[in-house]
Amino acid sequence: MNKIVLCIDNGNHHLEETKKYLSLHDCKVYTLNKDGQNRAALLETIEQEEGKIDLLLLEIDEQIPQDGAVGEKHDCERLLEVLSQQINSAQEAIETALPLLRRGDLKRIGMLTTKDSSIGSSKEDSNYGQHMAWAGLNMLGKLYFNQLRPEGFTFRWYCPEENGGGMSAGEYLLSGFCYDAGEPYQHSDENRFVMRDAHLREIVW
Repeated sequence: MNKIVLCIDNGNHHLEETKKYLSLHDCKVYTLNKDGQNRAALLETIEQEEGKIDLLLLEIDEQIPQDGAVGEKHDCERLLEVLSQQINSAQEAIETALPLLRRGDLKRIGMLTTKDSSIGSSKEDSNYGQHMAWAGLNMLGKLYFNQLRPEGFTFRWYCPEENGGGMSAGEYLLSGFCYDAGEPYQHSDENRFVMRDAHLREIVW
């Protein structure tokens, strides 16, 4: 049976390769541009033709304007606008897809992100707005994990690497983690909000 995937296209350069992988591995992929135009029409089409969504795939926006080194003067109002736009658009995508995600077999939300979204792991000292927005999307994922995990939802936060080998984004998004209902809750990777790279190394978000 086909898995139904809805991708929110933010212009991330890893998306097309990921979509190709998903399409070749028993997935039917729908794509919505980040501006959200015709979102209601697309979701209505998916509901009528598929009746569900198995995977909602989000991605960070790589085109957030640069704003210089952290120690420089910043336009804080503009930074807050960028942060609000990034977080609110991702939240709106999740909320509008939730009714169909709840009908899905996979019940999964994924994100193509970057190691630079990590508060603890990033060594960058510039472009505060970008990093703040990307870190905020990780926090959004954690909040939805806390809310939706009891309903059986699973989450995949993945950091692609350029020519780094390892597991592709599409493969990671479709893979299952260790889960045994009889085991202590904290022993299952499905019961943790985890961000990993292509070699499955955990990145503290």
